[in-house]
Amino acid sequence: MEVFGGRVGLRAAGREAPLALAVAEALLHRMHAVLTRFDPASELCRLNADPHERVPASVLVRRLAAAVPYAGALSGGLVDATIEPRLEPDGAEPDGEPRPATPDPRRPWASVSVDATSVSRPPGVALDSGGLAKGLAADLIADRMRDLPSFAVECLGDVRAGGTARTLRVASPWDETILAELPLRDGAAATSGVTRRGWHLIDPGSGRPARTGVVQATALAPTALEAEVLAKAALLSGPAAAKTHLPHGGLLVLADGEVISV
Repeated sequence: MEVFGGRVGLRAAGREAPLALAVAEALLHRMHAVLTRFDPASELCRLNADPHERVPASVLVRRLAAAVPYAGALSGGLVDATIEPRLEPDGAEPDGEPRPATPDPRRPWASVSVDATSVSRPPGVALDSGGLAKGLAADLIADRMRDLPSFAVECLGDVRAGGTARTLRVASPWDETILAELPLRDGAAATSGVTRRGWHLIDPGSGRPARTGVVQATALAPTALEAEVLAKAALLSGPAAAKTHLPHGGLLVLADGEVISV
């Protein structure tokens, strides 16, 4: 099925699998409608346009908003989901020599908070669903499938699985060559890269496309949201610090072609 600008794969086993898959598909479509940045009528776009500091919000929007300060704190400010994505033309490359990304010293992600009914942030601070929505979706579906004997959710590079032991194949960022096979059973993995599309991750400190010397990072973690944040932080931090953002293991591909298993 197509949501979040790409394809999502769902697999499940057991007597309750058909119902669980139907519920998962409905949830994905609902999340896409609520959290898309490309429809002015979506709840997220309305929140971002609202001039008030405190805005009533649905459960899904509150979950996304709560993930913003979580991602910022976990990544040391490198994964800042208050940054509006700036898409680069196909083929465009960041300028200058590779260097690690830096956090925004203003820490806008820390200004976002959530209560039982609403989201608070300074007017003008917009939330970017981006990769966080993918991780949240995979985790929410996993919560609903946890009683099944086996399930797997693949959401645009984020994977959450349970039950049966699986092997995660990590492909090269330049072609379909398999660089490594990582074991995955009850947990998650996420891959973040900068070579397969005409856009790039943003360096929060400069507001420019990041060019750090890491072109792809795969992170393992207990949840897809954590894996998503760790993968982006590893890529943005550059080769010297990337391993520190992979506490559960993973794989790094450097710009010179070197592959590092963590």
